Amino acid sequence: MANSVSPLKYLCEREYGFIPEFKSHLFNKRLNAAKNLFRRDLVCHFGCVNAIEFSSNGELLVSGGDDRRVMLWQFGQALFDYGVPLQMKCMHQSNIFCLGITSDNQKIYSGGNDDMVVAHNIETRRPVEVLQHQRAVCSLSIDPFNDRIVATAGNDGRLLLFDTRSSTNESMVISRSRKAFHGVMYHQQQMGIVVSANARDGVALWDLRFAKHPVMRYVGNHGTSQNCMSVRFNSLGNHILALRRRLPPVLYSLQSPEPVAEFYHQDYYNSCTMKSCCFAGEADQFVMSGSDDFNLYMWKIPDIDGSNIAVEPPHLVLYGHRSIVNQVRYNPHYCLIASSGVEKIIKVWSAFQYPQMRGSLLEEAQGSDNPREIYSHEDYVSLVHNSGIFISHNYAEQSTTEDPRMMAYFDSLVQRDLECVADVTDSLDGSSTCGSLYNNSDSSDSDQIVADFLPLPPKRVNQNSARSQRCPNRLARLVATASRYPKNLRSQNRGSHRSDYRFAAFLYEGDLKSFRNRQEMACET
Repeated sequence: MANSVSPLKYLCEREYGFIPEFKSHLFNKRLNAAKNLFRRDLVCHFGCVNAIEFSSNGELLVSGGDDRRVMLWQFGQALFDYGVPLQMKCMHQSNIFCLGITSDNQKIYSGGNDDMVVAHNIETRRPVEVLQHQRAVCSLSIDPFNDRIVATAGNDGRLLLFDTRSSTNESMVISRSRKAFHGVMYHQQQMGIVVSANARDGVALWDLRFAKHPVMRYVGNHGTSQNCMSVRFNSLGNHILALRRRLPPVLYSLQSPEPVAEFYHQDYYNSCTMKSCCFAGEADQFVMSGSDDFNLYMWKIPDIDGSNIAVEPPHLVLYGHRSIVNQVRYNPHYCLIASSGVEKIIKVWSAFQYPQMRGSLLEEAQGSDNPREIYSHEDYVSLVHNSGIFISHNYAEQSTTEDPRMMAYFDSLVQRDLECVADVTDSLDGSSTCGSLYNNSDSSDSDQIVADFLPLPPKRVNQNSARSQRCPNRLARLVATASRYPKNLRSQNRGSHRSDYRFAAFLYEGDLKSFRNRQEMACET
């Protein structure tokens, strides 16, 4: 194993011109042999980091989140802990959800919960354009052939196209839907082709020359559309990766509406927050997604033979985050991965050990190197309600220390969702329903957490006869419990625990519009 990651033979082969892309080849070899990755944290935000994006040349990293700030990192300097990130001078009025950098590295586009997209000049750090939606902007994509054209996806159910060469006040409606558009991305090789993710209609491919109807709609196993929150083209543009609520990540071939692969792990769960996915590796041979269980998952794409292949187990499970992982991006120039989520940090992962990175490559992680106890819903109520200290989006303290109330809020969301999945399934066998568990005030046991008494699922043996190591906490048990149920049942319970979210809204003081959007994202019907 050690020889497979030694750089000596690759240095010799590069010297004789046998390997033109030495760094990428070496990274690929190390990644194939890896059981873990080196990691370190980038710290500057005061709230959840909801969006991260690399520039096309890999030299810039832009980040944004709940603190409403757009931060620009010189990525090479950040790796070696030199300098500090620069803040754009225009702050959003609410949470930032999506970002983009033009191919000439001149402008940053940021969109979010204040219903608008702001274009920032990187040199002056001042705003130069504002593009308006009617509701929160969930995703944006810059035309790779023209930096002045931007596609946006919003909670208003509209997929819009802005051509800022003519006007920033007008837009072309690519599509309207009764449900939110959560994702959009331009094809990197073919002009005028975009892919979208919709909460009702799933994944669709559009030709902007004929934008009234999609060129193709991509479906699930039984020909049905599915709630989709993120879509990505690979670099060649012949495959599409999509994330669906309460379902595994799915891979499509561009030319076929049927899935060609789905990616599984018994601990992977995606329900309570908006997540993104990405391709990774020298030839985009890996796919990645964050999970509600605080981990980052990487699967290797199999040889595609036209059928829907179930890929299990993952190539890597990366432990290190201490709450839900929402965003992941791959930097092919530095051969690095960046991830973020509910925490205030951006975590950088690498097969090479840069300064201040911890961890190992060949030693499999047994769990987070900085674990914490999981907050129960009762802990959340105690922290926020009984203490009288409400969650607020006022970041005047400018603290990069994690807020236990925010951690407890998302811990509670995940647990309530998992309990509903388990309880709805158990109700089919004659036990109580989720509605009775949360809404039956006459029951003396209505506040009990029944999932604590559910037996853990039997161990599933994978191809390597190994099973992931989970921290012995309540959330891990709940994920394990939910994983034993048929996958089609995980999407049946939508909205049955809305009373809990209404109660949480009372506790979640401050930006009520922000909570409204978090509620919609967490509990769509």
